[in-house]
Amino acid sequence: MATTLTAASATALSLFLLIPLSANPVTATLLVFLMALTGFTVNPVVTSLAVRYAGDAPTLTSALTTSAYNTGIAAGSAIAGRAMDSSLGLTGPPLVGTVSVVLTLVPLVALAVSRAPRTARVLAQRTASPHTRDAEPARAPSQR
Repeated sequence: MATTLTAASATALSLFLLIPLSANPVTATLLVFLMALTGFTVNPVVTSLAVRYAGDAPTLTSALTTSAYNTGIAAGSAIAGRAMDSSLGLTGPPLVGTVSVVLTLVPLVALAVSRAPRTARVLAQRTASPHTRDAEPARAPSQR
C-alpha cells in the first residue's frame, strides 16, 4: 500500500510541478517522464489490491479495474482538452491530471487507514485420495 501511495503522490507532484515549469522544454520533458514512470506503476498495484478485497469475484474485479482505467483515460483526455481550450490554456491538462490523482488518493488513503482484514483465500486445494495415486479436488465440508 505504501508503494502505491508513494507512486500516486509522486505522480501528483510531477503533474503539479508541470503547471509552472512547462515553459522550459527540458524540465517539461523530465516531468512528463517522471509522471509516466510513477503513474503507470500504480495500475497493477491497485488492481492487485482490488482483487485482494474482491471476495468471490476476483476475475470480475480485475476486468472492472481495467475498464475503469480505460474510462479514466478517455474521460481525462476529454476534460483536459476542454481545460486546454479554456482560459487555463496549456496549464489546464496538468491541473486536470493533478486533481484526478488527488481524487484517486482519497480512497487509497482511506483503505490504508481502515486496516481492513486481509485474509488469504484458498482458491483450490487438492487432497490425496487413498484409492488413487492422483490428488483429487477437496470438497467443502457440507459436500463430504
